[in-house]
Amino acid sequence: MTTDSLNFDASRLPLTYSFKGVTSMAKLEVLYNSECPICDREIKHYKKISNSDISYVPISPASLNSWGLSESQAAKKLHARLAGKKVVGVDAFVEIWARLPYYWILATFVKLPPVKFLADNMYSIFLAPMLFSLHKFRQKRASKKEE
Repeated sequence: MTTDSLNFDASRLPLTYSFKGVTSMAKLEVLYNSECPICDREIKHYKKISNSDISYVPISPASLNSWGLSESQAAKKLHARLAGKKVVGVDAFVEIWARLPYYWILATFVKLPPVKFLADNMYSIFLAPMLFSLHKFRQKRASKKEE
């Protein structure tokens, strides 16, 4: 084996890849809204079953700065970062699920074009706006209690 065969351009590899029979995944960072009870509960579940290849980051001033997002942008949809590339919404969920036991089956299913189309539309048109509206309502209610 020559040293040239060991050199490869990592940027040409997919985010999930197999090299000489060993499957590896890049470290995934997930930015989530810990103030949303539904979001927080889901992420806690993922934390329990995931290993060290996923890092979960709650929305905070420091994380918003690091991600280059406003609080509203971050709270509107789930965001993930993989090898410097941002993935949002259903794509972020798919990246999480691909790294979790049993959920990889769901990730594979959701990647199918017709399913992906439906999932993207359901999430973008209904689920994400509903969760964001509830988040804004909770913030408004909390600010009224403080007054």
